[in-house]
Amino acid sequence: MKIICARHGNTFSPGAKAIWLAGQADPPLVLEGKRQARRLGTALRSAGRIPSAAFCSPLRRTSAYAEIALTTSGARRLPIPDWRLSEIDYGDWEGLSNVEVVRRFGARAFFDWYRRSIWPRSNWKTDQNVYFDAIDSFLMDLKDSCGSTETILVVTDHGPLKCIGRHLMGKFGDFPVAQLARVDTGNICELEMGDEFLRPITWNEQPGVLVPAA
Repeated sequence: MKIICARHGNTFSPGAKAIWLAGQADPPLVLEGKRQARRLGTALRSAGRIPSAAFCSPLRRTSAYAEIALTTSGARRLPIPDWRLSEIDYGDWEGLSNVEVVRRFGARAFFDWYRRSIWPRSNWKTDQNVYFDAIDSFLMDLKDSCGSTETILVVTDHGPLKCIGRHLMGKFGDFPVAQLARVDTGNICELEMGDEFLRPITWNEQPGVLVPAA
Protein backbone atom coordinates (compact mmCIF):
# COMPACT_ATOMS: atom_id res chain seq x y z
CA MET A 1 0.00 0.00 0.00
CA LYS A 2 1.15 3.51 -0.81
CA ILE A 3 0.22 6.40 1.50
CA ILE A 4 0.52 9.92 0.14
CA CYS A 5 0.69 12.25 3.12
CA ALA A 6 0.18 15.94 2.42
CA ARG A 7 0.56 18.92 4.69
CA HIS A 8 -2.27 21.36 4.13
CA GLY A 9 -1.57 24.54 2.17
CA ASN A 10 -0.87 28.07 3.32
CA THR A 11 -3.09 29.73 5.90
CA PHE A 12 -1.05 32.95 6.03
CA SER A 13 -1.16 35.55 3.27
CA PRO A 14 2.12 36.92 1.88
CA GLY A 15 3.59 39.38 4.36
CA ALA A 16 1.42 38.21 7.26
CA LYS A 17 3.11 37.22 10.51
CA ALA A 18 3.52 33.43 10.61
CA ILE A 19 2.69 32.10 14.07
CA TRP A 20 2.33 28.74 15.77
CA LEU A 21 -1.22 27.41 15.51
CA ALA A 22 -2.17 24.98 18.22
CA GLY A 23 -4.83 22.39 18.76
CA GLN A 24 -8.17 23.77 17.68
CA ALA A 25 -6.95 26.98 15.98
CA ASP A 26 -8.24 26.67 12.44
CA PRO A 27 -7.72 29.60 10.06
CA PRO A 28 -8.94 28.94 6.50
CA LEU A 29 -6.73 28.31 3.51
CA VAL A 30 -5.67 31.50 1.76
CA LEU A 31 -5.65 31.78 -2.03
CA GLU A 32 -2.20 30.22 -2.34
CA GLY A 33 -3.27 27.36 -0.06
CA LYS A 34 -6.13 26.54 -2.43
CA ARG A 35 -3.74 26.69 -5.39
CA GLN A 36 -1.46 24.24 -3.60
CA ALA A 37 -4.41 21.87 -3.19
CA ARG A 38 -5.17 22.06 -6.89
CA ARG A 39 -1.52 21.34 -7.69
CA LEU A 40 -1.73 18.19 -5.59
CA GLY A 41 -4.90 17.12 -7.39
CA THR A 42 -3.31 17.76 -10.77
CA ALA A 43 -0.25 15.71 -9.78
CA LEU A 44 -2.43 12.82 -8.61
CA ARG A 45 -4.36 12.85 -11.87
CA SER A 46 -1.25 13.17 -14.07
CA ALA A 47 0.42 10.23 -12.32
CA GLY A 48 -2.72 8.11 -12.40
CA ARG A 49 -2.64 7.94 -8.60
CA ILE A 50 -6.30 8.46 -7.82
CA PRO A 51 -6.75 7.63 -4.12
CA SER A 52 -9.08 4.80 -3.19
CA ALA A 53 -9.63 6.48 0.19
CA ALA A 54 -8.73 9.80 1.78
CA PHE A 55 -8.41 10.95 5.38
CA CYS A 56 -7.86 14.30 7.06
CA SER A 57 -7.67 15.81 10.53
CA PRO A 58 -10.79 17.29 12.14
CA LEU A 59 -9.66 20.79 11.16
CA ARG A 60 -11.39 22.50 8.27
CA ARG A 61 -8.13 23.59 6.64
CA THR A 62 -7.19 19.94 6.09
CA SER A 63 -10.63 18.80 4.92
CA ALA A 64 -10.92 21.76 2.53
CA TYR A 65 -7.45 21.02 1.16
CA ALA A 66 -8.29 17.35 0.67
CA GLU A 67 -11.63 18.14 -0.96
CA ILE A 68 -10.04 20.50 -3.50
CA ALA A 69 -7.26 18.01 -4.28
CA LEU A 70 -9.68 15.10 -4.69
CA THR A 71 -12.04 17.07 -6.92
CA THR A 72 -9.15 18.24 -9.09
CA SER A 73 -7.82 14.68 -9.36
CA GLY A 74 -11.18 13.39 -10.55
CA ALA A 75 -11.80 11.30 -7.45
CA ARG A 76 -15.44 11.12 -6.46
CA ARG A 77 -15.17 10.86 -2.71
CA LEU A 78 -14.85 13.02 0.36
CA PRO A 79 -12.08 12.81 2.95
CA ILE A 80 -12.88 11.07 6.22
CA PRO A 81 -11.91 13.11 9.30
CA ASP A 82 -10.00 11.19 11.96
CA TRP A 83 -9.16 12.65 15.38
CA ARG A 84 -5.89 10.70 15.45
CA LEU A 85 -4.55 13.10 12.81
CA SER A 86 -5.17 16.15 15.01
CA GLU A 87 -2.60 18.90 15.36
CA ILE A 88 -0.53 19.18 18.54
CA ASP A 89 -1.68 21.69 21.15
CA TYR A 90 1.48 23.75 21.51
CA GLY A 91 0.44 25.46 24.74
CA ASP A 92 2.21 28.77 25.30
CA TRP A 93 3.94 28.51 21.92
CA GLU A 94 0.60 29.23 20.28
CA GLY A 95 0.39 32.65 18.69
CA LEU A 96 4.16 33.18 18.73
CA SER A 97 6.54 33.47 15.79
CA ASN A 98 9.63 31.25 15.64
CA VAL A 99 11.79 34.14 16.86
CA GLU A 100 9.46 34.74 19.79
CA VAL A 101 9.51 31.04 20.73
CA VAL A 102 13.32 31.10 20.81
CA ARG A 103 13.33 34.22 22.98
CA ARG A 104 10.84 32.85 25.49
CA PHE A 105 11.69 29.15 25.61
CA GLY A 106 15.26 28.95 24.35
CA ALA A 107 17.01 28.00 21.14
CA ARG A 108 17.64 24.42 22.22
CA ALA A 109 13.97 23.60 22.79
CA PHE A 110 12.99 25.22 19.51
CA PHE A 111 15.68 23.72 17.29
CA ASP A 112 15.46 20.26 18.85
CA TRP A 113 11.84 20.20 17.71
CA TYR A 114 12.38 22.06 14.43
CA ARG A 115 15.41 20.06 13.25
CA ARG A 116 15.05 16.70 15.02
CA SER A 117 11.39 16.44 16.11
CA ILE A 118 12.42 16.01 19.74
CA TRP A 119 9.43 16.85 21.96
CA PRO A 120 10.38 19.82 24.18
CA ARG A 121 10.20 19.89 27.95
CA SER A 122 7.71 22.70 27.73
CA ASN A 123 4.10 23.28 28.62
CA TRP A 124 2.60 21.77 25.50
CA LYS A 125 -0.89 20.54 26.34
CA THR A 126 -0.69 17.40 24.20
CA ASP A 127 0.74 14.28 25.83
CA GLN A 128 3.60 12.94 23.71
CA ASN A 129 2.97 9.24 24.32
CA VAL A 130 -0.77 9.49 23.72
CA TYR A 131 -0.13 11.44 20.53
CA PHE A 132 2.37 8.97 19.09
CA ASP A 133 0.14 6.04 20.04
CA ALA A 134 -2.80 7.64 18.21
CA ILE A 135 -0.79 8.05 15.01
CA ASP A 136 0.49 4.47 15.24
CA SER A 137 -3.10 3.29 15.72
CA PHE A 138 -4.21 5.18 12.61
CA LEU A 139 -1.45 3.63 10.49
CA MET A 140 -2.20 0.13 11.79
CA ASP A 141 -5.87 0.57 10.95
CA LEU A 142 -4.90 1.55 7.40
CA LYS A 143 -2.77 -1.57 7.10
CA ASP A 144 -5.60 -3.77 8.31
CA SER A 145 -8.38 -2.23 6.23
CA CYS A 146 -6.73 -1.29 2.90
CA GLY A 147 -5.37 -3.53 0.17
CA SER A 148 -1.71 -3.85 -0.72
CA THR A 149 -2.18 -2.20 -4.14
CA GLU A 150 -4.22 0.77 -2.93
CA THR A 151 -3.15 4.42 -2.81
CA ILE A 152 -4.39 6.33 0.24
CA LEU A 153 -4.35 10.13 0.63
CA VAL A 154 -3.82 11.59 4.09
CA VAL A 155 -4.02 15.37 4.51
CA THR A 156 -3.02 16.64 7.91
CA ASP A 157 -1.04 19.18 9.91
CA HIS A 158 2.66 19.40 10.66
CA GLY A 159 2.53 17.63 14.02
CA PRO A 160 1.45 14.18 12.78
CA LEU A 161 3.87 14.32 9.85
CA LYS A 162 6.81 15.21 12.09
CA CYS A 163 5.93 12.32 14.38
CA ILE A 164 5.84 9.88 11.47
CA GLY A 165 9.18 11.29 10.33
CA ARG A 166 10.57 10.83 13.83
CA HIS A 167 9.63 7.15 13.69
CA LEU A 168 11.60 6.78 10.44
CA MET A 169 14.75 8.64 11.56
CA GLY A 170 17.99 6.69 11.45
CA LYS A 171 16.50 3.79 9.49
CA PHE A 172 16.95 5.03 5.93
CA GLY A 173 20.29 6.50 4.89
CA ASP A 174 18.82 8.35 1.92
CA PHE A 175 16.66 10.44 4.26
CA PRO A 176 18.68 12.50 6.77
CA VAL A 177 17.18 13.51 10.10
CA ALA A 178 16.81 17.16 9.09
CA GLN A 179 14.73 16.17 6.06
CA LEU A 180 12.44 13.84 8.01
CA ALA A 181 11.91 16.55 10.64
CA ARG A 182 10.04 18.90 8.34
CA VAL A 183 7.24 19.04 5.79
CA ASP A 184 6.53 22.41 4.19
CA THR A 185 2.97 23.55 3.54
CA GLY A 186 1.65 22.03 0.34
CA ASN A 187 4.37 19.39 0.18
CA ILE A 188 3.96 15.63 0.30
CA CYS A 189 5.57 12.52 1.69
CA GLU A 190 4.94 9.16 0.07
CA LEU A 191 5.18 6.04 2.20
CA GLU A 192 5.03 2.36 1.37
CA MET A 193 3.54 0.14 4.05
CA GLY A 194 3.46 -3.63 4.21
CA ASP A 195 2.76 -6.19 6.91
CA GLU A 196 6.08 -5.64 8.64
CA PHE A 197 7.48 -2.39 7.29
CA LEU A 198 6.93 1.31 6.72
CA ARG A 199 9.41 3.09 4.47
CA PRO A 200 9.61 6.53 2.86
CA ILE A 201 9.64 6.86 -0.92
CA THR A 202 9.74 10.65 -0.95
CA TRP A 203 9.72 13.16 1.90
CA ASN A 204 8.92 16.87 1.90
CA GLU A 205 8.71 17.17 -1.87
CA GLN A 206 6.36 19.09 -4.13
CA PRO A 207 3.50 16.97 -5.50
CA GLY A 208 4.98 17.01 -9.00
CA VAL A 209 7.42 14.26 -7.95
CA LEU A 210 4.59 11.70 -8.01
CA VAL A 211 5.02 9.02 -10.64
CA PRO A 212 2.70 6.22 -11.78
CA ALA A 213 2.58 3.28 -9.39
CA ALA A 214 4.85 0.39 -10.33
